Amino acid sequence: MKRWRVLLVDDDHHIRIMLKVFLENRGYMVELAVSGQDALTKLVEADYDIVVTDYNMPEVDGLEVLRHTRRSRPSLPVVLMTGGGRSTTTARAIVELGAQACLLKPFDLQTLDMTLAEALSPQLKPLMA
Repeated sequence: MKRWRVLLVDDDHHIRIMLKVFLENRGYMVELAVSGQDALTKLVEADYDIVVTDYNMPEVDGLEVLRHTRRSRPSLPVVLMTGGGRSTTTARAIVELGAQACLLKPFDLQTLDMTLAEALSPQLKPLMA
């Protein structure tokens, strides 16, 4: 079984842990970033197969993580999660900026699982086997 490396970015501790447990139970290797700035540092230090990041974070938000990833590693899939009254129009705009998907909170965990599976489609080679 392939083990995909996920960088999970969210400033909410409870959401980070819940998503980490879910993704690890689905077979992913998950590294956590507590902020957008933390994510930017980790992206320089290690290789990942996909980034899953919250949109709304102080200082360095999810869009900046997306922009940085598009500049430094254009083929690395990025999935944004957003809430706070954001609309499907906002989600489409985020995808147009280069995200593989934008999930509107609250979302079903199975939706997250399917979204990651689609973003990590068979044409992408995993970093870890």
